[in-house]
Amino acid sequence: MSERHKQFSDLTPRQLQILKLLQAGKPNKALSEELGIGLGTVKQHLVALFKKLNVTNRAMAVSLAVDLQQEQETSRPSSLRTTVLLDSRPCVVLSISLPQDAPPSAVRLMHGSLASIAAANDAIFLARPGHAGDVIFGIQRSTGHVVAVALQTAQAVHSDLLLADADMAAQLRGCLTAGHAFASMQRFGGWTGEALASAAISSARELLDTVAPGQFFIDSAARDLTALFNIEGLPKGVTTMPFAGLDQLHWSADRPRYELVGRETEKKALSAALEESAEGHGKLIHIEGEMGMGKSRLCDKLSRLCLSRSGCASFYRCLPTSLGQRCYDTLGREYCTIEDIDARLRSQPERLPELVIVDDIHLLPATQQTALASAAATALQHGKLVVFAGRKVVRTSDAPPAEVIALRRMPPQSLQGLVRQALGKGGVKNRTNKVLNICSAAAGVPLFAIELARHHKQDKQLPLTLQIAINARLDGLHLDRKLLREVARQTAGISLEDASLNMGEDIESVRRQANNSVAAGVLSLTANEWISFTHPLLRLAINDTITD
Repeated sequence: MSERHKQFSDLTPRQLQILKLLQAGKPNKALSEELGIGLGTVKQHLVALFKKLNVTNRAMAVSLAVDLQQEQETSRPSSLRTTVLLDSRPCVVLSISLPQDAPPSAVRLMHGSLASIAAANDAIFLARPGHAGDVIFGIQRSTGHVVAVALQTAQAVHSDLLLADADMAAQLRGCLTAGHAFASMQRFGGWTGEALASAAISSARELLDTVAPGQFFIDSAARDLTALFNIEGLPKGVTTMPFAGLDQLHWSADRPRYELVGRETEKKALSAALEESAEGHGKLIHIEGEMGMGKSRLCDKLSRLCLSRSGCASFYRCLPTSLGQRCYDTLGREYCTIEDIDARLRSQPERLPELVIVDDIHLLPATQQTALASAAATALQHGKLVVFAGRKVVRTSDAPPAEVIALRRMPPQSLQGLVRQALGKGGVKNRTNKVLNICSAAAGVPLFAIELARHHKQDKQLPLTLQIAINARLDGLHLDRKLLREVARQTAGISLEDASLNMGEDIESVRRQANNSVAAGVLSLTANEWISFTHPLLRLAINDTITD
């Protein structure tokens, strides 16, 4: 091992975390806020980090890290680069067809639309005989809004045909299903382009043959996934809708509404800030937390509280780039732009208190987040309460000071009321034990508790909704899936040495990959080098992918 590699392998998980924040350009104050430690402690960590790396400032540390990453990409052992894993991947399958007598130009247009949209969304397009085509979403990379993208794809194909050949557009048939696919995957993420087999694909093709011309069918599993990324306009209790009706769908990104439980400290802080706005004192608040911690629900609660006090509220939710460069006005129930939000922030208040919420702000590019922070400075001068909510909110030195509300895991007792709501009032066998078991498995994450409760009757440990949500998080981290699978095989974790032996790889290489997973918050590594998952459902999600 080179001296430079050894320097990095000796870094603690906390030091690796700080180095990543330095690479993101974070100043000491931001490090203090994000890590929940004092400025003095930050400086102590930096001194220790610089000493280990044999550098004298943050610029040198960042430069060294970049150089090492480039070396690792080019010098990573071939065994790491070429390892192929056969995974069971959660996926959504869109199948579309035209009649046998459709003109070649219409078929080419349909296939071309499907192929181009699939390429733009890391999906897999399969053209097949019979004037039909399939697009499989979630193999290359899973996303929590996969159903929304699939429906948008179907809508786009119909719109393209409608412009070119209205008669053929009226004959278009479509089907959307959800399930699993067995796929050969790269060790650090992404489909190899080789093996792919799925009962969901076969099911979609069989169902497509039963759909009438001009109609679009959505199976129960796909419809259930809309709870992860609410799609307004889907007819309730109906599996088939007119293809033309897809134009009326809105992607609101809102999840099923349950009364907010717990978070009393956070609610009091937000209520107090609302009172300050009523007196003309503006404030900027960042609500931060990982997926499913209740950020949106807290924002919704605050919005309703503002309106109940005769205040003025604007509640915007940012959408993924795959659904267009736009946001959704949850109160006006219409799409809007960043410019619309900017204008609302800068405008004179209609009446106080005035609240402006921008939810899922982490989906915006850093430049747009910075622009909104600048507009927020004006809003504060007008006495408005501004809330930016997301996994992480970009901070810049010239942004107005913000109060940070970091949502941590909730105790099981706080989740019990939420689980009871999600279970409903119907008869549930061993209800009390069911509530306790779900709260224990959710381990403090509200979204996990809700989804486990909604699917409490199914046999599998993890519902498809959670498999997709968790995979969406893991896929974006590009961690060593071989190591994650090895740790997942053991209920209580595994020693670093045993993991290295089982994987047949150098312990230093395994330690480096383990540290990457620790820095990402997926694994924990104790002082005696015992590796385990930070959340039990992460382990179950990885276990569900293992096919050997």
